[in-house]
Amino acid sequence: MTSKPLMILCLVSLFLYVPVVQAQNSATTHVFPQIADGKWTDGSSITSRFMITSIGGPTATCNISLFGISPDHFDGSMNVSVPGNSWQTVSTHGQDTIASGYARLDCSSPVFASLTYSVKSANGTAIALATVPGGSLASHAAIPTLLNGHYRYAVAIANDNDAALTTLMSFTANGSSEVRPVQVPARSHYTTFIDDIFSVPAEGSGTLEILANGSIGSGSFSVMALLFDQGTFTSLVPAVVY
Repeated sequence: MTSKPLMILCLVSLFLYVPVVQAQNSATTHVFPQIADGKWTDGSSITSRFMITSIGGPTATCNISLFGISPDHFDGSMNVSVPGNSWQTVSTHGQDTIASGYARLDCSSPVFASLTYSVKSANGTAIALATVPGGSLASHAAIPTLLNGHYRYAVAIANDNDAALTTLMSFTANGSSEVRPVQVPARSHYTTFIDDIFSVPAEGSGTLEILANGSIGSGSFSVMALLFDQGTFTSLVPAVVY
């Protein structure tokens, strides 16, 4: 459905068309800064599917916690068991009104986990399919940007903590810097295009930096970044310090 504005899709669910470039790591907890499900008014839809894999070891008992989106968007239980050398999936159904939030996966033993987004037209034709790993945990993150007049950069932050997070977001390009404080309430997420909150030059290079609560180590967030280029998307790997 090439007539649907791709920018709208990107704003509603920030990482729908992102090829995976990050290496996956086995862990007991995975945080996904963006999850989306539902139908748009034109009948097109998006679903999100978790893939949880265990390599050896005991059976992993896993629970999916959702923030900003209801479990009603899912077909099955938020609790799954994954035997060693096996895998399980949990998927949304794409039938309700569009909703988005973030998700956390907690397991009793380390697993590999990813999230696959699928976008379909009203007649069921596939529009986009992409898989992303969990976001990197950080107290300080840096995202490099190359500027050419048509690239757009976006970022998603999940504050998976019981306390509100104050992040300082700064963007430096061609020798000039701007700083914006961004409040992220407890157990919530924040998404934005860099050029929605900063003045981004048409040419040159820049760096977006995100600092939690004013200093390294004073807070944590999960972060993912996206590069948008006239209808195509790719994910970026932030440089992070925890």
